[in-house]
Amino acid sequence: AAVAFAAVGLWGLIATAPKHPVALIQVVDASSKPIAGAAIRLEGLRTKRGPYVSGWYSWRTNLNGMPNPLVTTDREGYARVPYPKFVFERIETGTLCLSVNHPDFVPDRPESIVATAPPAGAPWRVRWDDLWNRILRKTLLAQPDPIVLQRGAILKISVRPDAAISTNARLFAQVSGLESEDTNYWIRPEPGVIVTRRLSTRLHTVRAVQLDSEGSARFSDVIPISAVTGQTNERVVKLKRGVTIRGQLDGMVPRPVKHGRVVAHVWPRGANPQDNPPQWHGWAAVREDGSFSIDPLPAGDLEIVALCDGFVSTNGPGQFQMRYPQKHSLGTNDITLAIGMEPTARLEVRVTDEKGHPLKDVRVMTWPNVRYGEWWATILMSDCYNTSEVLMADPPRNSFRRREVLDFQGVSDSAGLAILPNVPANVNELAVEHPHFALPAVGTAANGKRREANFTLIAGQTNRVSVHLEPSERSSITHY
Repeated sequence: AAVAFAAVGLWGLIATAPKHPVALIQVVDASSKPIAGAAIRLEGLRTKRGPYVSGWYSWRTNLNGMPNPLVTTDREGYARVPYPKFVFERIETGTLCLSVNHPDFVPDRPESIVATAPPAGAPWRVRWDDLWNRILRKTLLAQPDPIVLQRGAILKISVRPDAAISTNARLFAQVSGLESEDTNYWIRPEPGVIVTRRLSTRLHTVRAVQLDSEGSARFSDVIPISAVTGQTNERVVKLKRGVTIRGQLDGMVPRPVKHGRVVAHVWPRGANPQDNPPQWHGWAAVREDGSFSIDPLPAGDLEIVALCDGFVSTNGPGQFQMRYPQKHSLGTNDITLAIGMEPTARLEVRVTDEKGHPLKDVRVMTWPNVRYGEWWATILMSDCYNTSEVLMADPPRNSFRRREVLDFQGVSDSAGLAILPNVPANVNELAVEHPHFALPAVGTAANGKRREANFTLIAGQTNRVSVHLEPSERSSITHY
């Protein structure tokens, strides 16, 4: 009976045990006092030590195999944060990239090391060195360091009265280095005034923006703010109307133009993109006659890219093998410009198993990146959003900022044929997704492995490639 009881108890423990690792993370203030009610969101992952550790891997519920709930700290400041054991395949998670918000503190985006033991398959020498280092540091049981939130400075922005401002206009502010969807960050005590008590202590650049329900916008100049905790910084700003970009795609693009899109990104004039200054983003569909217009936009350094069926904008200046925007200067007046274009390529991919049998429902994809400000990149045309939409959403959210681009992907039919209809000709890699099959893993210069196939495209033509997949479970990518 005792044995049976113990077996039932053991089964109960196994049945109720977490299906994924759980990190116990504490949030405290500068005096190490626990903070209750801090909201923690897992935004991304980094791997354990090895060739993949420098990468930042965004959260993908369908691939990571678990939901990503918002968790809140208890009265002792602790929160249990579940995370996937593997970032991808059998590459183990080592660091969590988090966002942490509390209405009384500066929002933070810390990284928390949650797994320090060597990954599975590590040589005995690596395991011994790790154990010896733990003994020397007296840290046999690793625990994530507490996340320390700071009290903030007060920033109050007021706009000068202007009869031209719509009565239904709403005031916003953009602050350098701030990426937060927290609705508690700003308060609006009266019309034309916006306040935060959660500004981080350092030098910032700030811009006020006033939006109305009709979509018009007025912008202040970008001004510097030197924030000090506990002090109030007050600024009175003057707003100016936004400007409009009008233009045409190159005449080499046949009319009617089909599925045309133009994306514009504006940096403050002379700003360093690495400082994450206030910036503005907009997009518009291209009309059949090749014309477009984007508004409202603030003055600054403009970067612009375009894509339509069969053509992509020619590259602007850049250092890497990516798509680069064309560059212009925006002042206080509307401008008209022409966008240079070049042909894309059509890519047909034949997908088979190792025996040459066609495979159906394999998602084949490429990922041509556009690089803004020589600082950050995203998949071309995945950023068809307007900053005004992000700000006006209730609650504010960043979900606008990532959209699928069907030009660069296709799903194989019963004959194993996947069509990627509109790929820039400098793209030379593809990947696949399927629940049971994968591309064979190949080595890289950094001693890691990846599952990608290489090819060469000829612009303006239909290009054909064949790839052979193997069962996914045959040879998982591991650290060692």
